[in-house]
Amino acid sequence: MRIMTDYTATRKIASYEVNLFGELRLSTVLRICQEVAEEHLTMYQMDHVTLMKTQNLAFLILRVGMNINRLPKDGETITVLTRPEGNSGAQFYRSYKICVGQEELMDIMYSNILVDSTTHKIAHPSRLDYLKIDIKQTLSPKQKLNKLKIPEDMESWGIRQIRFSDLDFNGHMSNSIYGNIIEDYLPYNYTNNSNICRKELYKLQINYVKESKLKDDMLICGKELEQGFIMIGSVEGCRTFECQGQFRF
Repeated sequence: MRIMTDYTATRKIASYEVNLFGELRLSTVLRICQEVAEEHLTMYQMDHVTLMKTQNLAFLILRVGMNINRLPKDGETITVLTRPEGNSGAQFYRSYKICVGQEELMDIMYSNILVDSTTHKIAHPSRLDYLKIDIKQTLSPKQKLNKLKIPEDMESWGIRQIRFSDLDFNGHMSNSIYGNIIEDYLPYNYTNNSNICRKELYKLQINYVKESKLKDDMLICGKELEQGFIMIGSVEGCRTFECQGQFRF
């Protein structure tokens, strides 16, 4: 039985990965997390290509939770530490810490589900027993990513059509692109006297509900809260994603 150990990767933030404030875009944070996880899983023959070819299995991202001290900046070299945190039912949890030197910038948790690509149904974690990998059960109840409470009095914030460049190889909108949508529709990103004003995010949860396809018109609705916001996307009345964020005051 092999033990899945922690994995550390480094990345230097490039100028084309940051926003006009010189900070890493949310979509790039999501992309980097996926890249680092794939590098880690490749060491245990659990990467996407191997699982699909040998077992017709794939991990799908279900939810993402972030605690943000600050976002990485242009030119900084970040260290990404990731580890599996165990299971909660059919969900596989994985954590990330993003640091610059000794400064901890972001604490991120992902929950994933294992899906059979033939039946398109959730696969039981025991389908991976053949790998003989021991994943320590370190997940605490407070770390679990739960459903969001969506209020009924949501306002329409706009429509986002899914374009070709949004798609991944499955023909659905890439998970990382939702970071762009959230940033584009944040209620406090606005122009005032030619200046871009905003409030700083310190906490965010994204729940992926249903995949979006090419030319889908996604209705973005939201509600401003006392210290943050709720945002959802839907296509033809079916929810595609939900997110809730809190601002630093």
